[in-house]
Amino acid sequence: MGEGTAGHAGDFRVVHLNDAHRNTEAGYCNNFIITSKYTIASFLPKFLFESFRKLSNLYFLIICILQCIPDISNTNGSPSTLPPLVFIITVDGVFAILEDHKRHQADNIANASPTLVLDREARKFKQVTWADVVVGDIIKVTNRGLVPADMLVLAVSEVPNQPPCGICYVETKSLDGETNMKVRSAMECTLADMGSDENLLRMKGVIRCERPNNAINSFQGVLELEGREKASIPYESIILRGCIIRNTEWVHGVVFNTGKDTKIMMSNSAPPSKMSSMDRSINQYTVVLLAILVVFSAVGATGAVAWKTNHDSLWYLKQTVSDNSAIVDWIIMWFYYLLLMYQFVPISLAVSMSMVKYIQAQFIQWDINIYHPDTDTPTLVRSMSLNEELGQISYIFSDKTGTLTCNVMEFRKCSIGGVSYGNGTTEIGLAALRRAGKPLPDMTFQSKGPKVPYVNFDGPELLNDMKGNSGSVQQGRIDAFFTHLAVCHTVIPERHENSSEITLSASSPDEQALVAGAGYFGYEFVNRSPGVAHVKVRGTVQKYEMLDVLEFNSTRKRMSTIIRHPNGRIFLYSKGADVIIYGLLEKDSEEESTPSQLQEITRRHIDQYAEDGLRTLTIAVREIDSSYYSEWATRFHDAQNNLNEIDKRKKDLPNEIDACMNEIECDLELLGATAIEDKLQSGVPDAIANLACAGIKIWVLTGDKEETAINIGFACQLVTNEMKLFVINSKNAPTSEILESTLRDEIGVRNGDVTVYLASPPSTRGELRDLALVIDGETLIFALHGSCRSLLAEFSQYCKAVIACRVSPAQKAEMVALIKEYVPGVRTLAIGDGANDVSMIQEAHIGVGISGQEGMQAVNSSDYAIAQFRYLQRLLLVHGRWNYRRMAQLVLYIFYKNILFTAAQYWYTLLCGFSGQKFFLESGTQLYNICLTSIPIVAASILDQDVSDEVAMTFPKLYFTGPRDEDINTRVFSLWVVGAIVESVIITFITLHSLQIAGYGGASPTMWLEGFLVFTLVVSIANSKLFMFQNSFHCFNYVLYLGSVLMWLLVALVCSHIYFLSDLTWEFMLEQAFVLPSFWLIYLFVPVAALSYAHLLNGIKSTFFPEYWHLAKEVIKFNLDRKLLQWNDNSDASVAVPARLPHGKRSGKKAGSIIPTNVRTQQHRTTLQKAYHGFAFSKDGYAGATETRLLMSRRSITSAIE
Repeated sequence: MGEGTAGHAGDFRVVHLNDAHRNTEAGYCNNFIITSKYTIASFLPKFLFESFRKLSNLYFLIICILQCIPDISNTNGSPSTLPPLVFIITVDGVFAILEDHKRHQADNIANASPTLVLDREARKFKQVTWADVVVGDIIKVTNRGLVPADMLVLAVSEVPNQPPCGICYVETKSLDGETNMKVRSAMECTLADMGSDENLLRMKGVIRCERPNNAINSFQGVLELEGREKASIPYESIILRGCIIRNTEWVHGVVFNTGKDTKIMMSNSAPPSKMSSMDRSINQYTVVLLAILVVFSAVGATGAVAWKTNHDSLWYLKQTVSDNSAIVDWIIMWFYYLLLMYQFVPISLAVSMSMVKYIQAQFIQWDINIYHPDTDTPTLVRSMSLNEELGQISYIFSDKTGTLTCNVMEFRKCSIGGVSYGNGTTEIGLAALRRAGKPLPDMTFQSKGPKVPYVNFDGPELLNDMKGNSGSVQQGRIDAFFTHLAVCHTVIPERHENSSEITLSASSPDEQALVAGAGYFGYEFVNRSPGVAHVKVRGTVQKYEMLDVLEFNSTRKRMSTIIRHPNGRIFLYSKGADVIIYGLLEKDSEEESTPSQLQEITRRHIDQYAEDGLRTLTIAVREIDSSYYSEWATRFHDAQNNLNEIDKRKKDLPNEIDACMNEIECDLELLGATAIEDKLQSGVPDAIANLACAGIKIWVLTGDKEETAINIGFACQLVTNEMKLFVINSKNAPTSEILESTLRDEIGVRNGDVTVYLASPPSTRGELRDLALVIDGETLIFALHGSCRSLLAEFSQYCKAVIACRVSPAQKAEMVALIKEYVPGVRTLAIGDGANDVSMIQEAHIGVGISGQEGMQAVNSSDYAIAQFRYLQRLLLVHGRWNYRRMAQLVLYIFYKNILFTAAQYWYTLLCGFSGQKFFLESGTQLYNICLTSIPIVAASILDQDVSDEVAMTFPKLYFTGPRDEDINTRVFSLWVVGAIVESVIITFITLHSLQIAGYGGASPTMWLEGFLVFTLVVSIANSKLFMFQNSFHCFNYVLYLGSVLMWLLVALVCSHIYFLSDLTWEFMLEQAFVLPSFWLIYLFVPVAALSYAHLLNGIKSTFFPEYWHLAKEVIKFNLDRKLLQWNDNSDASVAVPARLPHGKRSGKKAGSIIPTNVRTQQHRTTLQKAYHGFAFSKDGYAGATETRLLMSRRSITSAIE
């Protein structure tokens, strides 16, 4: 049987206790970990294989091979492309070695770490390395020690003279990123007697458990000990590899998974590979250039064959007679031209992009403006390959809790027995009052009592009712309510060493606040032991026996515990979403109307809390007859111990475990509801407003109640009063048929509105209100499937904002996938802070994790990590926009300079009888991409700024160019290609013609002199081109430009004096050229001729058709009124259209113009006009105008003319 799969009975693994021989026969894998990618022996073949899987590397390898074939080689059979190819691969190899060396070091440390294993021969624990641990070993892990393998807890150290409790604490930060401690407990059947070595040695039995998998939050298995009943293994009795034992002297456990079979190792799968849209465009452009190369080679080969046919009789050419047919000659010449022009595809592009992206990533991480000093958290770049994609985002999908809010929960209000307790409102409540036009209180509420962590409550009425002021019935309801909060949870009271202080450690901040709230009112949860919760009520500790815990999951949306009170009565406590709990309440009888009244009153309270933006949970209870519980518990525990039922539940099939849970969670009695506040993070409203102003659509996906989600949407300015709110939920669209009909009707209405709007004259147009869609998780169940799926995608395109409430983690990812599928060319960004956001983060083009209260799982799965949501606007509007424009310039420029170089060589061969003759120095050819033209563009791509960060943040609409692909697209690429070809024609033909006219001492200039001058011009003009699109300059930019040209002259000088680097024909080449007056005249005139047209076009564009960033810079520079660049929401292009319409459709009308006036001279006046894709620069009072001319001066606006 194969390693890691043997020893399984059916679908389960069998581990034999104290039987090393049988475990060895099973063939389980060892505990030796290898996470490194390479070894010394495998590095070269494996790395080279991976390197040449890259299309560019493979292409240049083929070129090297072809250069070695004498019949087609233009390098005398030597692979001249090999040195630069080796250089590029070597750079990649160095990075790969450095990265893998860290993995080797981590592996060596882990494998050599010590642990204690029970030795049967020595009959005691002995120290071994982690690598020596095997399945079935009984190990001992001490306090603050790392667990070497997945193990089942048998026993833990106990307090002397106290009954054994079997409780230990673990830290799971390395596993799930969560910093709070978790409680783990020994198996009840082993905790009492497996603390001694002798008992451990005598233990016999087997563990039957699930196959190795990556589910770190679940486990199924049973423990079968000889002479004892079979026991189901709860997840709380499992400690996984990588966890740290805390606040416990030692833990005994038996290993059931080792090495690559451990859950943490199986969870270390590579994240989904993401490629930026620019990388995909580069691949397409490379294919286009290859096609051009094929055509140019074909033209050259055809010309060569034709020329040879017409001129082979010329005696002075001394052509040797060839037996080759014309077809063979054509093929040979085609390959010859291919080798002449192979640098049409730039060899330096990949390396240049990697270098630039790496340094860009460092600048992002060094940015103090997106560093959070309170938590010492900088922005983290985890996927630098997506830097430019940050500047092209069209959609943001955001979690709410912990992303838009602080995720620091505070117990604020509650409803008990139909009475609402708690005063004051919240920031979100104030926003709701403003929206409704109601009077506001003086300030938001602040607790008047002593500040207690996770509690912010003001309600003296509750304290009075607890004393019985409203009668014994309400007093009893309050007692039941807070008893519920004190025992129905998984919170761990963590006691600090050498201190009496207790910290409530919980995986959910909501539970933390609920337990703190119960403690605030005198029901203090103080300790937990196996099966017992200790609660101090009015100074007396009461023990509640925890019979069963029915855990929470995203499907059940509720949690229940079955508790035996000190008086022997058994209760089921349940809490969860109101839509779930209300469905489980006992049905009203004809005689009794009180329950119905209580439900209606409590629901109104829940709605009121939701309007304040508070998170609500519904609290219910049921008393259970002891005889019924005994019968039910037998069936439930049997189902939990049944491996088949466990497997069915794992596969989401109907099973007895869920059936038993659903059976007992019914006929509940409503106790009330809780309301917890989660405040908005600082700066969230401004961030969302700016991102929306940048044209980004924002979707908030939350598990909150509909009313809560809507009010938070208003509070954070995602939704405004000017928007039309369209709500789709399970009430108004309970079936897929109704939903489909609703969506079709609304799409028709909106299409009609847009059609009428666009058909109306601008002067008579009314207001076309933006839409905001609110949809709940129940409706999404069928909205994301079938025919409703495409309709939802289409309708969402009309919406400026979308709020999805009561959604599951899977639905979050499905909504991202929906937009990716139906909106062409879209780039999505998902941002969240918790484990339930991981699927959404991985589904989006860019995932952003927030390091917050819920651990680091979202960060570990993300491409970028930030500390606060407000930092997202700078990450996108500043760094994203800069990097997009820089990378666009880098890519276009590198394509340009390579075409310029190869095309100049190509034109010369046409003048030489299509011979394919080279006239560039080979050393210069190989250094052209790596040294002579690469350094200045790399520097510009790192530091160039068309606008400052202040301007980018002040005018978010500058961001529009990225999502519209305006800086790099097929049109722009084509213009650069055509420009390079035109400039190469000017360089080659003017230079050669001028040299012929000027003469060369009575003789024609040599071919190599012509090549030297043309190559010098190519290097100079290619570097000069940078100054045409570079916006910000530093002194070293000029140094790099001059240095690149001087480097070529230095190379030429060396080669002209060292024979083996060139040829005798190149001897003293610089001296020959520099003494010619024509050389200097040509060198001064040709660059002007080659670049003047581009300068002229740029001048016309910036003067008469300025881009938005030109205008923004003028507004800042001349200190003009910033309202001059106000966005006109009623312009044609701002009308939201569905994806089936052309994306970014233009109105065809000019958006506006600005005329700056020089006040000092009153003479210089320039008109700036720009048809800028729907931008309208209008003054207040001209909102409907689509064409505005504003007269501006440096001191003031002199007039406004429409």
